[in-house]
Parts: sequence; C-alpha cells; structure tokens
Amino acid sequence: MSPAVEPTDLSVVAHVSAFGVVVPIRASGELSGPVLAAWRDALTDADPTAAAVEAGGPDAETALHHLSPAVTTRAIDARAGDLVMLHAAALADPSTGRTAVMVAASGTGKTTASVTLGKTFAYLTDETAAITPDGIVLPYRKPLSIIDGGHLKKQVAPSELGLLGLDRECRLAALVVIDRDPGHDGEPLVEMLETVDAIAAIAPQSSYLPSMDKPLHRLAELIHLVGGARRVTYAESADLAPVLSELLAAAA
Repeated sequence: MSPAVEPTDLSVVAHVSAFGVVVPIRASGELSGPVLAAWRDALTDADPTAAAVEAGGPDAETALHHLSPAVTTRAIDARAGDLVMLHAAALADPSTGRTAVMVAASGTGKTTASVTLGKTFAYLTDETAAITPDGIVLPYRKPLSIIDGGHLKKQVAPSELGLLGLDRECRLAALVVIDRDPGHDGEPLVEMLETVDAIAAIAPQSSYLPSMDKPLHRLAELIHLVGGARRVTYAESADLAPVLSELLAAAA
C-alpha cells in the first residue's frame, strides 16, 4: 500500500497550459514528482492566469486522478464565453497543423482514439477542444487516463505514450462526430451532416456554449469554416486513420 500523502505544506510545483490558460498546481513534496511526470507535456514558464488547483489525496494515484478534471474545469471556467469548447479529441497533421476535432461524449472512445492515432497525428487534447472564433485550436496536452489494472485509471503523459507533439499554430480543418460501434462491419461510414443536424449533435457536447454571444451562430460559423461537419461510425480507432488523413489532406 502506498504511504499516505497528507495535504499539508502545499506549494506550487508546476504551471500548466490549458488552451491559453496557465493554471498553477499546488502539491506536497511527496506529490511533486508524480505531478511533474504526468503533466510534463503541458508545463509552461508563463505566469499564472487562473487560481491554483491543489493536488491531494491518500496516495499519488488518487491525487492525479482528481487533478486532471480539476485543472480542466479551472481552464474551462476561465475561457467561458470566449472560446467554443467541445468535449472532443483534437489531432493535427504534423506537417501542416491542420486539425481534426472529434466530438464525442465522455467514455465513448476519445482517449482510445487519441492513443491509437496520436503516433501518426499530433496530439492536442483528448478531453476539451478549445477553438477561437477564427478557427485556431488551442492545445491542452494533458495526461491521458489509461486503464492499467489498478483501482483508478493511470494518468500518463502523452510523450510517455509516444504521442506526437507540435510546436506550431493549429487550425481547425475538420469537425467530426465520432460514433464507435464495435458491431460495425467494414470501413468507417462517413456521413455529411446538415448544419442543423450538426449543431444538434455537437451543441450538447460543449461547455458554456449558452454564455457566448449568439452561441448557435458561433457553432454554425465553425461548421461552415470546415465545409460542414461529418458523422463517422467505426468499429476500432485504428479505422479512423485513413478518414482523418483524407479530411486533413482535403483541407490543406
């Protein structure tokens, strides 16, 4: 059993970047190593722009499990009404920065797709895709939650999983509603959505959308920016690779 980690004597051990928000993480000395290891791909030297989040719990596994959603929530709250923020994975073409945002509800395949495809496409996020009005997708290279047989999912840095990074501006090139169906037979089914249907599918998978000025117009503008949204039904995440390649090449 791991030794207890007391939530005392906390100090700032890291600043992490989450779609333009710099969130300080406060932790005990015992937790500083695990926090820095899990969040190493999101670390920044920039000054904080949001209140600190505390990492604490009976052990490092529990602390890291609760830290990730706490950082995400802090960043989302800071950008409310400013960015379109979707429950989505975002992967970019490493050579062009053209980015596919894959929208799906929690627990329906975003992380698995990111782990599988992030060795070919650059990993921007598997949790919240934050998009500016002119279509810039802001990175949030958070740890990924991986099942490894423990009581809680393990929080693993993208680079530890071999996922690609990208140090350049990333622009939205494809909006995809992904629908994993293990019983789907054959190649992924790609369907173009009418704008009203795309909004109906994407809007529920958003954060703070009603707080924006003309929120449905903002969403429609992004849909039109990429030439329409698509729904992709697939069986395994690897099946999405040729779909993303084609979408990002067509947009380049």
